Amino acid sequence: MKRFEFKLQPLLNYRLYLERIAQQNTARAHMDVRVCEKQITHLKHTYDQNADKAEDIVAKGVSAPEFRRYHHYLESVESGIKDEKLRKIALEKILKEKLLELKKKSVDKKAMELYREKLKNRYTQEVIKIEQKELDEISSLKTARTKSHETI
Repeated sequence: MKRFEFKLQPLLNYRLYLERIAQQNTARAHMDVRVCEKQITHLKHTYDQNADKAEDIVAKGVSAPEFRRYHHYLESVESGIKDEKLRKIALEKILKEKLLELKKKSVDKKAMELYREKLKNRYTQEVIKIEQKELDEISSLKTARTKSHETI
């Protein structure tokens, strides 16, 4: 008896490939969000350090151009934080899309795997029936031979 052959195996392989690609894209999007979060944390830390430094300098007395320079720097860091927060929101949106795409690819692959298993089980049952039928025929022929030899 020939072994089970799934005729749609190339399609299943392709769906496995698409799922792996979707997993990689999702991981990349997740990494982008984490990097953005680290950048926000870094910028907040920089802002806090320089804000404290600016307060110390102002308390000691500072010239107007130097104060303006600190003030502009702190504004640019604040702007960077806002930009990174907006970027993070956009990256989280992309991550959600990638997760939905991964879920769809996984469902497609799982459906094909279930179909393959169903066909394999059906094939196995048919093989068992055929083998049982052959064993029954052999057994009946053997019994018929022994009875025919007894009557002779």
